[in-house]
Amino acid sequence: MSELLKTLKSEWTLAQSGAMSRVPLYHQLYSVLKAAILDGTIPYDEQMPTEQQLAATFGVSRITAKRAMDELAAEQLIARFRGKGSHVIYQYKPQPVRAPLVGMLENLIEMGKHSIVRVISVDKVRPPEDIRALLDLDDDETVYRVIRVRSNEEGEPYAHYVSYTAGIKRGFTKRKLESTPRLDVLRDNGIDLTRVEQVLSAENASIQIAGELNVEPGAALLSIRRKSSNADGKVVDVLDGLYAPNRYQYSMVLSVD
Repeated sequence: MSELLKTLKSEWTLAQSGAMSRVPLYHQLYSVLKAAILDGTIPYDEQMPTEQQLAATFGVSRITAKRAMDELAAEQLIARFRGKGSHVIYQYKPQPVRAPLVGMLENLIEMGKHSIVRVISVDKVRPPEDIRALLDLDDDETVYRVIRVRSNEEGEPYAHYVSYTAGIKRGFTKRKLESTPRLDVLRDNGIDLTRVEQVLSAENASIQIAGELNVEPGAALLSIRRKSSNADGKVVDVLDGLYAPNRYQYSMVLSVD
């Protein structure tokens, strides 16, 4: 149990240094425990740490520890037995994280609803030359640039985005973009995307990106440039995404006509 608590404490420390630091303590603890159960760190039928052990290890109150355990029980990840403690009832099956992209905007919205978005900045800027060309802008025109980090529900960051969007009239605020899928905000502005083009490549993590994604500087990242067009065929949104491959996989299904 001591080694398990050390592992959990390490994950807790990482969570507190990232986006999860802004959520209540009980949810931070619940997220760390849930992640350990889902990835098999705490296997099926193993006894969970007691509320007293959790409180002592993580420096939280007994009430906080109990609430985190209650959340796990409510999701049927653990079962609590009087006099016998709590045991894991979830059976881990390894499976990759998959997120379909091309031509599946509704799935992108659904993915957005089940992840945590941290907006680093929202600015109206004169974009770089290549972005201006793609968006067909005059030299003095400005667009919204949004820099974001997306994490899974356990608070593990897996994607860093820089997007440039034309035609925005309202709703591009940090608060809105952290609570609402970005594609929904585009639709609220009358921007309906009908075509998405993507180029996949690879890129080494800079020191800044490595810090945001909790990877080593120089680590290989999946790189995606996504150009999205409206019904008139005009490119209105350009997004550059960098993904940590240990937490994100790109999946495609191809068929022969």
